[in-house]
Amino acid sequence: MTRQGGAPGTRPDDDATITIRAVAPNGRGQIQTDEDPTGASTATTSAGASNRRRRNLIIAAALVIGLAGAGIVVGVPWGEGGSSKPSKAEPKTSTVKVVRKDLSDSRSLDGTLGYAKPQAFKGAKDGIVTWLAAAGTTVSRGKELYRVDDRPVPVFYGTVPLYRRLEGRNLVGRDVKVIADNLRALDYDIGSQPSPGHVVTVTTPANNTAPTGGEQDATPGNSASAKPSTSPGKGRADGASPAPQDSGTGPVASPGTATAGTGSPEGAGTVTRVKVKHGDGVLTDKLVQAIKRWQTRMGMPSTGVIAPGDVAVLNGAVRVDSASAQVGDAAAAPLLKVTSTAKAVTVAVDTSQAGSIRRGDPVTVRLPDGASAAGTVAGVGTAAEAPEQGPGPAKMTVTVALKDPDKVKKLDSAPVQVEFVSETRAGVLVVPVTALLALREGGYGLRTADGRVVAVKTGLIAKGMAEITGDGIAEGTSVVTSS
Repeated sequence: MTRQGGAPGTRPDDDATITIRAVAPNGRGQIQTDEDPTGASTATTSAGASNRRRRNLIIAAALVIGLAGAGIVVGVPWGEGGSSKPSKAEPKTSTVKVVRKDLSDSRSLDGTLGYAKPQAFKGAKDGIVTWLAAAGTTVSRGKELYRVDDRPVPVFYGTVPLYRRLEGRNLVGRDVKVIADNLRALDYDIGSQPSPGHVVTVTTPANNTAPTGGEQDATPGNSASAKPSTSPGKGRADGASPAPQDSGTGPVASPGTATAGTGSPEGAGTVTRVKVKHGDGVLTDKLVQAIKRWQTRMGMPSTGVIAPGDVAVLNGAVRVDSASAQVGDAAAAPLLKVTSTAKAVTVAVDTSQAGSIRRGDPVTVRLPDGASAAGTVAGVGTAAEAPEQGPGPAKMTVTVALKDPDKVKKLDSAPVQVEFVSETRAGVLVVPVTALLALREGGYGLRTADGRVVAVKTGLIAKGMAEITGDGIAEGTSVVTSS
């Protein structure tokens, strides 16, 4: 039913054309009644116009009621100028198949790509700094980190720092093993090392008061005064090496491995029998000779003795972040700040969320260029820190290691997004969320391609997909979804 406006100055109800369109299911049977088809205003009295309007409305109502009773769809469009407004288009639908797959829920947090937090490195040798490695430099095993009195201090890998002078025949300890392992890694021939359980005779110079490693034999008579060598760098005055002595309490180190050390100053020393433990190294003659060759190559005095500060013992290769000292400063002080050479991602996580993150968890790192890189959680901090600016929840630092460092080789630092998987459902049936129908009785259902509506139970919903289970729903079932 369409109403058209009358003459200017009149209300729409003063004079109108009433159009009734009734459409039967077969598309035929349009009925149209027009009063004043020209749409022009009729010069009648108000009473006549009122009667005419009433008559038209009665006719229209009768037609609508009659046609509807006959099973005919009646459309009564109202609009200006006799035109009808188009109805909104129905959502387009399509069918999709139910699939079986792993479904994971994840959360994305802001992170920062860069090197690990710089750690301070302190020199352990008296003297004057004459050179420092530049910021950004990578220093690996055997390379110079700095120089003291113009003598190089190279990097050795290990976890035990040098805490004593390494000299004396068959000195035993974990610090000795650091030297042996690094020289072997640098392709120096150090000979064989006594295995754990062997007992060696250790000669400790008088000025070396540091305890030896291993397990000392407390049997009376196991310590005795011994004259040092009369020629520096030799085990005996005639240049021959003394034969190893049987401890009487265990195996004896094989010949050539329990030989005299070198560089002992004149004065009395002590002789002790020591059992080698797991993780110990022994300062054998072969190892001393290797030390001398290495010292010569590095431009150091070839003494066969290594003292604290002669090498910088670190966990691995380092990258110099910045200098804490200058050339000319005292060397026994903080000198550099270093980081690991591998780039990592750090993420500040609320303490309430950190508990669900575990070392080794897989993550996905979204880079600034839109690319992604796989990673794993390398560590979860144990100290909560308050936010730097304003109030907020305490944060813990999570460190992520990248599986393919080459993906970020052109970036030294960048903001990234890190996706942590919080829940995974393996091998479940899933459909797009848009396929779910809200049922009148509650819950959800799916409409199959043949028109049936099947009630289903939903599980994990993530990334636009929903886990579902239901009778008659299996992998490959076609269901209707909106698009």
